[in-house]
Amino acid sequence: MERNFRTRRGEIDLVMRDGETLVFVEVKFRRGAGYGDPLEAVTPRKRAKIRTLALEYLSERRTGCDSLRFDVVGILADSGGYSVEHIEDAF
Repeated sequence: MERNFRTRRGEIDLVMRDGETLVFVEVKFRRGAGYGDPLEAVTPRKRAKIRTLALEYLSERRTGCDSLRFDVVGILADSGGYSVEHIEDAF
């Protein structure tokens, strides 16, 4: 539905629809594991911020969706290519 929804408070990477569910997706990318797993970067503080941004999104747009979900996608690039991990309903 939307990519990079921005407000003065921050950004939601992806807003998608899965049937009647509105899905807010946080995407984290890392080149190598030197800074840890990309999924570890979605801290409790980051989750709270995403929830706040989702409320802003809902106040600005009519979605017609019955429920909400928050997903996280971690992408790790290394010499062997990319590994992608998708956690549905992460928080």
